Amino acid sequence: MNIPFQFNKDKVLDITDLLPTIPLDLLAKVGCYGGEVSKEEEDFLKSAGRAVENANQPVLKGLSAIGVLLANANEEIPLETFNDVGWLIQSLSDQVLALSNMQGFAESILEASNKNKILKGNGGLMS
Repeated sequence: MNIPFQFNKDKVLDITDLLPTIPLDLLAKVGCYGGEVSKEEEDFLKSAGRAVENANQPVLKGLSAIGVLLANANEEIPLETFNDVGWLIQSLSDQVLALSNMQGFAESILEASNKNKILKGNGGLMS
């Protein structure tokens, strides 16, 4: 079984613990060792970036809609409802942040890999 993440036992688990992450060996391969990503790894990183965009868009639109609904509520809203909405917004914000970090790592790895290719004479105007 291929499990793409590990649980950190020092914290309370939440939704972000279930999100996949960029493999650390891929980050080390490019960042620490000056390597390049394979075509398969490049496709994976590009797909991860697109997946983040696809996942974040409805979450952010939904958060905005909740704000509009609360701002325009005409009836008295129970405090418990506000608490529940607050926890939902906090949880979704954590999810968006975790996904955005994953997208940033993917973009950084692709950029570093491309720089490594140019430095090694595998592309660019001077090769």
